[in-house]
Amino acid sequence: MRVLIVATGWNNRGALATSRALAKAGWEVGCATGDLKGLLANSRSISRLHRTPPPTADLDGFVEATASALRSSSYEAVLPSSDAETFALSLGRDRLPVPLPYPAHEAVLGAFDKLELTRTAADCGIGTPWTAPATDASVVGDGPVVVKVRFHWRPGSVGMPGRWRTYVCADREEARRRIAEMRAAGGDPLLQEVVPGPLLHCHVLIDRGGSLVAAVQQRSEPVTESPLTWPPGAGVRVRSVTVPLDQELVAKITVMLRRLGWFGFVGLMFIVGADGVPRLVDFNGRIPMSFQQSIAACPPLPDLWARVAAGWPIGAPPAVRTGVRYQWLWGDLRRAVSEGRGGRAADVLGCLAYARGATHGIWSSEDPWPVLRSWQQNLRRLAHRLVKGPRLRRSRSAIEL
Repeated sequence: MRVLIVATGWNNRGALATSRALAKAGWEVGCATGDLKGLLANSRSISRLHRTPPPTADLDGFVEATASALRSSSYEAVLPSSDAETFALSLGRDRLPVPLPYPAHEAVLGAFDKLELTRTAADCGIGTPWTAPATDASVVGDGPVVVKVRFHWRPGSVGMPGRWRTYVCADREEARRRIAEMRAAGGDPLLQEVVPGPLLHCHVLIDRGGSLVAAVQQRSEPVTESPLTWPPGAGVRVRSVTVPLDQELVAKITVMLRRLGWFGFVGLMFIVGADGVPRLVDFNGRIPMSFQQSIAACPPLPDLWARVAAGWPIGAPPAVRTGVRYQWLWGDLRRAVSEGRGGRAADVLGCLAYARGATHGIWSSEDPWPVLRSWQQNLRRLAHRLVKGPRLRRSRSAIEL
């Protein structure tokens, strides 16, 4: 059994966790990457490395290099780790020697479309925040509003970022500034209602017949305060725990995915409002960054996804553990230094205390090199910022004088 994981970027914790799990399940795992010093490329779980340019820089070169890698080692399945890789492989699927774990290309684009997604979800009885195209007329009121892109990336977007930040803007002026920045960089901005509350992630695997194979729910921590994320406000959650499935919600999700024509894996992000209703805010049909938590709760999940990707039969539904804690330690430490909830020192110590007993996306005693590479890179970037900061301040002072 051979599977190729496509992770052209340097840092993808989810792809690393997926590779380790697949290797343990008996798969021979290859890595297609544009950075041979990246986390996944340096993992012991990888049997073969293939150099592949990122689709954001060279779309045709990416598809051709991936197809060549698939043929050269007779891989039976391919799993992408970013939106750009997913769209690029979907568009170029006729050039690939293996089936994709995705529906037709039009269905892929429709599922990733954040505007259409909210409409389809609402039709299926799933809660959604107010969402609209960002126009001058739609930016009204003085309260906070979310500004995000409709697509993180689309074929034809070569030269644009592979992923965009989401912003919680305090007022109309900030919202208009972010909208203008996104539009100038080639993005298609949306406005979305701000929904305070904990984050709820649901990782779902659907077979090619549209039936539910497995589902894992993760809730951000803490519950009583705003979620801990990096960057603060609208970033990636840094702590979460697996919780029992909301069976009613999962049933509605299954209906929605069938309506979208979707099969394979998807990570859905909800925000649970003060009324207790989960509202769908994001659709990630690729390897998620926090996949290690779902793998710890449901170890067969990557193997089942690869089998769906290859078009192979799968076994009985797997058991899922609740109470599995997850932490993105580096992001949590940066958040603690920035926010200092309850005091900076206390917050940093709290990060270190939470780390014990939690599962982590990079750390593994059996595969230590990726975490060493990660901390080496993170500390190098931190040192660069510390050196650059004083120089920038001195430069500004000179200008003011």
